[in-house]
Amino acid sequence: MIVRSLKNCLFHLKQQKRGTRRWIVSVAILQVLTVLVFFHSSTSVSRNSLSRQKLSVYSDGIETSTNPSPSVGFNENLIVSLAEDETLHFQPVGIAPFCYVEGTDVEATLSTNSSKSWHRTISKKYHRWPLKPRKVPRRIIHGLNINHETDFFRVRLEELKDAVDVYIVCESNYTAHGDAKPLYLMEKLRSGFVENFHSKIVHVSLHKFPPEGRKNGWYIDMYLRTYMGTHGLNRIRGVRSDDLFVLLDADEIPTREVLMFLKLYDGYPEPVRLAMRWSVFGFFWKRKKEKQTGFILDWLRDAMKEDSENDNEDLLQVTAVSTMNLVWKVCRNNTFLIRKDMTNYADFQERLSQYRIEGNRVTPWTAGTKHHYAGYHCSWCYSPEGIRTKLLSAHADDKPRWGDFAEKLDIAYISRLIREGEWFDATHPFLMADWEKEDQYAPKFMLQHYREFSQLLYPPDMTNVLYSSNSHNRDSQ
Repeated sequence: MIVRSLKNCLFHLKQQKRGTRRWIVSVAILQVLTVLVFFHSSTSVSRNSLSRQKLSVYSDGIETSTNPSPSVGFNENLIVSLAEDETLHFQPVGIAPFCYVEGTDVEATLSTNSSKSWHRTISKKYHRWPLKPRKVPRRIIHGLNINHETDFFRVRLEELKDAVDVYIVCESNYTAHGDAKPLYLMEKLRSGFVENFHSKIVHVSLHKFPPEGRKNGWYIDMYLRTYMGTHGLNRIRGVRSDDLFVLLDADEIPTREVLMFLKLYDGYPEPVRLAMRWSVFGFFWKRKKEKQTGFILDWLRDAMKEDSENDNEDLLQVTAVSTMNLVWKVCRNNTFLIRKDMTNYADFQERLSQYRIEGNRVTPWTAGTKHHYAGYHCSWCYSPEGIRTKLLSAHADDKPRWGDFAEKLDIAYISRLIREGEWFDATHPFLMADWEKEDQYAPKFMLQHYREFSQLLYPPDMTNVLYSSNSHNRDSQ
């Protein structure tokens, strides 16, 4: 419009005699219109320039933004380049040359000439190994598959913080049984869930269900883990052979202390098993160790133990950690094989022999003991409706598949199981935990936010709240 007016003014200016009143007025109007045109074009350029600064540029899925403010939304195609950890993790204190900064009481160390920390304890336990602090920490890639355990995923992120450098999270829009379902985690990530951790979350979406999974339930278990590792690792740059891959289920949360030890030390063999506190329905129920029958030595050992319920506590031990070197050379990039303890399989002996010849130490060992756990396995720790979802999601060969029995899906029935510590087969294989006496009762983040997680931390009678889809845990929502 301004340009059209300017053209009209020029036309009329040509029709007037120079120096007349109409000519002078036309010149004045022309000057005003020229200023308006300049201002309009400058404003437009500034707006376009500002828009270009705010827009994020995507190249091969890598987000590079010139805008220093936090990005909005979740980058579903994120590619992560691993960075080096330049934090000072060790320092000399007194006569001790290498004290773990985070776990050392400097004043106490100077007074006793000793450095007591979790790292020192594990070093002493495995003193036969040539353990030594690393100058450059390893990076940890943590892979897991997720169904509807979104709250536990948040706990994992907050609990482990800087111990994990990148997460590969595989989520399918099918259950392990082959039924269609929403991408629960992706929907929440898009709306800003755990936004502070978005830069280290590689989300792998799986939009198909293999036909073999309907015939063989264990095939889908293998397929999900393999797909996660194959597609997730392709989106991580700068991986070194001595970096670590940690493979766990969504209900298995390692302790930060164990992961930091594995990051900061050289000298231990691989793969690494994690011995975890095994809870069911909530942290107030612990899995009871099954009694061994038919072995006189087992009977004598049990008889000599102190008569205490705590001695009957069972632990979950899972082979979960290996170097990327082992993933590449022995597992051939199939991360699923980390859980299979390949050292006992004939198919892998040739690869393992070559791997050992190259100077790598392969001896499975276990981090963590009773009351000094390497992590937390909280199985079936959902609301009654969340447990119902898990029952229906189980694959076909997970026998007995309790979700096939209609009476087991009743919310009131599930609530009673949680309250009384009863399993679906009417047995009582659990011990009531003493939350006041246990140092490692539950992940620290959950204990710090006990009101939010009270229905998982404390028995129903203590909280005096009836279990319902709205009162126990939000994982099913």
